[in-house]
Amino acid sequence: MEELRFIFTYVKDLLSHTEETWKRLRDPELPAAKTEYMLRNYYWPMMGVCAICIFLLHGNGIMLHSKLAYDAPFSLELGMKGAVSFILGYAAGPTLAILLIREVFCRFTQAELDKERLEIFVHYTMSIVMLINLFCSFLPTMTFLSFIGLYVIYIVWLGSSELMEIVEKQQRFFIVIASVAIYYSPKLIQGILLLIER
Repeated sequence: MEELRFIFTYVKDLLSHTEETWKRLRDPELPAAKTEYMLRNYYWPMMGVCAICIFLLHGNGIMLHSKLAYDAPFSLELGMKGAVSFILGYAAGPTLAILLIREVFCRFTQAELDKERLEIFVHYTMSIVMLINLFCSFLPTMTFLSFIGLYVIYIVWLGSSELMEIVEKQQRFFIVIASVAIYYSPKLIQGILLLIER
């Protein structure tokens, strides 16, 4: 129950009070600002709930860019494929995003990024990407809803200054790299899995 409260609080705060939330997460004494606590009480439980929803949606044939099949029998195979792809994408996605941000941003700017803060920043932002993906999966025929993903740029923009404390002259570059890395890392992993499956 504590995990659900934590998830609800931080999703609500990241969406409606983004700037204040990033400022609050600067405090190293705050449990939510510690990677281990955040993963155990926020990221993994959220990913588990979302994976169950994806399993049910895919098992019923309701997938992004597909015809609705509400009357089709439940397919365990489709459900498992969807859930496994989702879990692997969002389990390995943050690691890939962190690697890309560090390699590209730090290499070109010679800036040092705080490891703990970067992990917190990437996981919290990717949790919003995860929810957007789930929301779009519930309404597969409304493909224009994918544009909601652009809200991630706003979250990254505020996080770059309020949490990561990136200097102004490097901020635009960081926002571009971080937004692309966070948004597309899970999709890249899921795409690779799809190619392997074929």
